[in-house]
Amino acid sequence: MLRLIMDTSNQYLLIALYKNEQCLEVIQEMGVKRQSENAIPALSALLQKYNIELLDIHEMIITLGPGSYTGVRVAMTIAKTLSVISPIKIKAVSSLASYAALDNERLILIKDFDDFMRDYKDFKVVGQCEIVGYHNIEVDLANNIYHLALNSDSLKNVDALVPRYLKDVEAKKICL
Repeated sequence: MLRLIMDTSNQYLLIALYKNEQCLEVIQEMGVKRQSENAIPALSALLQKYNIELLDIHEMIITLGPGSYTGVRVAMTIAKTLSVISPIKIKAVSSLASYAALDNERLILIKDFDDFMRDYKDFKVVGQCEIVGYHNIEVDLANNIYHLALNSDSLKNVDALVPRYLKDVEAKKICL
């Protein structure tokens, strides 16, 4: 079984290719605001390196956010498009859970972060840590996403897949 993993929702462009249960390769590079430019060329190069056609992929695992407006949509658009032209199975997992390698997640406001950390001193901070004054910790997103997806079902209706954003879209706020 060939699995393609993509995360474009936050600071990284992540593309990983698994064959059966073995990771063939992972591309994890800083990609803030460049995921839409780099995702397709990086994916194409990775598949070409292993002589794999996109239509050979059996399952695609993506993150659905929360994340940036454009970032979340990049991998999701690729997955939705692929599902239209092939019998690929699609799974989606939380971006937050992927960073923390946990099934459960909790989103808090930055203003509440210091109080949270006082209550949970041993809590490991991952992701874009500089926002709250911590040093970034590199995480193995591909491995985390892969293992979270093992406990997830394939989506029955890929068309109904909706991204989760970090904040409301400005245009939506104006139109309300």
